[in-house]
Amino acid sequence: MPPLSTDAPIIHHRTASFWESAHIAFDSLNKSKLRSFLTLLGIILATTTLIVVLSFVNGMNLYIANKLSDMGSDGFRVVRIAFIGNWDPKKYIEMERRNPQIHPDEYEFIRDHAQTIGSIGMETSRNVTISYKGETMQQVELDGVTAEIPAISNIEIALGRTPTETEIRRHAPVTFIGQDVNDKFFNGVDPLGKKILVDGVQYEIIGVAKAKGSVFGQSQDKYVAIPIYSYFKTYGLN
Repeated sequence: MPPLSTDAPIIHHRTASFWESAHIAFDSLNKSKLRSFLTLLGIILATTTLIVVLSFVNGMNLYIANKLSDMGSDGFRVVRIAFIGNWDPKKYIEMERRNPQIHPDEYEFIRDHAQTIGSIGMETSRNVTISYKGETMQQVELDGVTAEIPAISNIEIALGRTPTETEIRRHAPVTFIGQDVNDKFFNGVDPLGKKILVDGVQYEIIGVAKAKGSVFGQSQDKYVAIPIYSYFKTYGLN
């Protein structure tokens, strides 16, 4: 019996050079032009779609941060009834019955005892009709505010000032107005010191806010703000 050979065959692998690999690749592309085009088109479309989606998400984040979230990322609201989604009368009635009314003394207790809150304010609102020298403006947002709310909500004043703490406490009949109201009644005229009627109650204008623009087609400048205790005096807590 012949002895077994211990010498294993040696296989030499030839490593293709870069240019040979490139030649093979281009030759393959040239022979399958349609398939190559469709593959390249799919890659381009997928990449473009990804860039568009990321740009849209980033744009929405900036839009929400700059337009909707007027208190910034470190602010929050406590409200009696909050609705997200479609209006549901049954849920509204249930929340109205279940959730207690928020009272001013609760706000004052939190303000006086909170240790880690930078600033706190109280605000309430409703739609009203405003009149000045025979002209009227309907569906105007009336905001009852404490002295801290303009700063918390990033409201900048274009002219005049906002109510002081003393005016808030004394139910002073003063108001600062949004740009839509200013343009409607005082376009080109100094509004400071003028008196407007808010649902028939007279208020003196002490300031005009800078324009904020619109969100989803809804103006953010069609409002007047008065001391919150003046609001409660006229409309009550509801």
